[in-house]
Amino acid sequence: MNVSLSSAQSWDRQLFGAALTLVLASSLAMASASVTIDPSLAVRHGVWIALGLLAYVGVSRSNYRRWGQLAIVAYGVSLLVLGLVLAIGTMRLGATRWISLFGFSVQPSELAKLTTIWLLTHYLAGQPQPLPPRVLLATLVIVGPPALLILIQPDLGSATIFGAIWLGVVWVAGVSRTVLAWSAGCGLALTPVLWHVLRDYQRDRLLVFLNPHADPLGAGYTIIQSIIAIGSGQLWGRGWFAGTQNQLSFLPERHSDFIFSVIGEEWGFVGCLVVVAAFGVLLFRAVRIALETSEPQGRLLAAGIFSWIAYQAFVNMGMVMGILPVVGVPLPLVSYGGSSMVTLWVALGFLQAIRRANRE
Repeated sequence: MNVSLSSAQSWDRQLFGAALTLVLASSLAMASASVTIDPSLAVRHGVWIALGLLAYVGVSRSNYRRWGQLAIVAYGVSLLVLGLVLAIGTMRLGATRWISLFGFSVQPSELAKLTTIWLLTHYLAGQPQPLPPRVLLATLVIVGPPALLILIQPDLGSATIFGAIWLGVVWVAGVSRTVLAWSAGCGLALTPVLWHVLRDYQRDRLLVFLNPHADPLGAGYTIIQSIIAIGSGQLWGRGWFAGTQNQLSFLPERHSDFIFSVIGEEWGFVGCLVVVAAFGVLLFRAVRIALETSEPQGRLLAAGIFSWIAYQAFVNMGMVMGILPVVGVPLPLVSYGGSSMVTLWVALGFLQAIRRANRE
């Protein structure tokens, strides 16, 4: 009886409820968005959600510290697979981001996000505060390779997520403000170099962010259609399966990167608010878990997962509303993608495992 009560108290119901709300919104939007693309996408999306939930339950009942012992191996495997993507990967929409395994398309960059967090937290857990410059340099050596391999695919959006993860983890680990300011200065100084590294279509996306109507039928088309979709939803939305931008196929990538636009069109401001509120609750619980954790590795792991989900959600919703450039990142737990869905549920399982370890 005591064991059952302890288990119930250690379970973060708000975290789990927020995640379920997001996948429910995702399922409704996917059912509508997939009608004119491929109806089987909605079924496959449901399968990935179910597999993610199974992984979540399994990981949440495990000892998260033991996973840290496998960090270097998991990180090495993720780098190897990212390298294979560049060699034998499948190209879609001008980028090579997927690799086919046993008939399934896998996006290794999603796994790399989690394994990089593992290795960062495992390495920083025993380091002194404030972090010495040599330690900070070592963290950049950890984050740099996967970010670079993903940037080469090319996938600028996913590559920047590693910067957000790095910043969140080293901040909680105790980086000094002086060192952080110098790092930010160096990053800004390299911005002109990054501009010359970008592909032509990536530069076009940044330019049309300032004025989408400069190229309304080209680089600006997607963001214009997205803004029309969200705006037409008004307060309550046009109704399920009734969004014209969605159902008439004006909105590209509506099942993946722009699924939030489908929610805005068919469920209106209220539907968007529900999604934003669910992310708010999920991220708040992640922060609480980190603050309540005295064990360094658990605290840093929670910080890394928070940084990953918060940044990715903010960038995705910002780009579909036209307040950020289009960089092609999916909305966590909402956009279509098996690799992303399962990996995110595993990450949430780690948050539950950290909380359970604190309460037991």
